[in-house]
Amino acid sequence: MLVLTTLGATRAGPRLRRAKAQPLAETPGASPLPLTRATLIRPRPFGDEAAAERWLREVCADRDLWSSLAREAAAELNRLLHAHRTAAGDPYVADVDAARAVAVRFGYGTGDEVADGRWRAANELAEPERRKLVQRDYEALRPQERVAAVLAGREVVGPHEDLIVRARGDFDAGRLDAAALGLDAALRAMAAGGASLPAAADAAAAAQRAVVGGDAPDRAALETALREAEMAIRKRAIG
Repeated sequence: MLVLTTLGATRAGPRLRRAKAQPLAETPGASPLPLTRATLIRPRPFGDEAAAERWLREVCADRDLWSSLAREAAAELNRLLHAHRTAAGDPYVADVDAARAVAVRFGYGTGDEVADGRWRAANELAEPERRKLVQRDYEALRPQERVAAVLAGREVVGPHEDLIVRARGDFDAGRLDAAALGLDAALRAMAAGGASLPAAADAAAAAQRAVVGGDAPDRAALETALREAEMAIRKRAIG
């Protein structure tokens, strides 16, 4: 079960007349922003509190385990966001990444406690550990240099690059159909621009045909093709 709570939100009162623009101070301070807390609750009974404490110690001592649980929570939240994005027709509702959360916590408590954001006991990942949840080597892409080059007009972001990045987001979120369609379009655009990846393009085309035919794409083949496409745009960014 996923519970969402908004913290620090201000409740707007009734507006009887149109609000006017207000003059700002010479150095205005930052406006406080609301924070959304997402709690993934597993209805898992423990024999006693000692068993629950052992479970919490195991989670915090095992990187693979806490990484898996953090990504599971993010995946559940992204399922909700995807449903809202498509139902509302709002393309600006973005997926979330556990590595970019303000905090990642694991704990246990009664149903009422955890649903209300309270715990019997909990631990929070340190920031360096939370950043380890990033699965790809973003530093190798030198993003600041690339952004500067694009803004200065020295480079242009190809349409296939954006589609490949979006396909990765869909793949990681479990939306394999969307990832297959996007990657196929990306590799077609890349080929039209004079750069081809034959093996990846064949795999993406097969995945696209499977989706159009109502079948599930081959996950392993799709991931291999996606990694090859990512490597291609990474080489361009580095070179």
